[in-house]
Amino acid sequence: MITAYRVFNSIYTSSWSDGEGSFRYGGRWNSRGQRVLYASASLALATLEVLVHIDDEVILDDYSFGEVTFSEELILSVEDLTRLPTDWGKIPAPDEICKIGDAWIAGGESVVLRVPTAILPRECNYIINLSHDDIDKVIFGKPERFIFDKRLGFRTV
Repeated sequence: MITAYRVFNSIYTSSWSDGEGSFRYGGRWNSRGQRVLYASASLALATLEVLVHIDDEVILDDYSFGEVTFSEELILSVEDLTRLPTDWGKIPAPDEICKIGDAWIAGGESVVLRVPTAILPRECNYIINLSHDDIDKVIFGKPERFIFDKRLGFRTV
């Protein structure tokens, strides 16, 4: 079994795994209107994913994390679908990346897509298709409190 992690502001504790953010705003690998959940291969990577998306004024005092567990056979690697363009990790993401994710969602080939992370391309994130028929084979754990270490340089209470 594989365990992936998501770090989030605790105001979203009751809805951390519903994909509302990706549905409303889209993401690197999905367009608006697609209900997916982004998770990371390690808690450390999930922490980095939060830190690169915040500014210095954010107070990191009320965060949680959730675990998502699934078996290897539920995963398709993005490299099995297509060859990524050389600029796939660019900020903002090239439109082609979103189209790759949307095609994966529409095709229904797997409930989980393994993708490289733009932060550390040798590491991976997982995109979980919350509308897939096999979503009941994915286990969403109970959220736990997450405390950022003050040495990361952001303000904490």
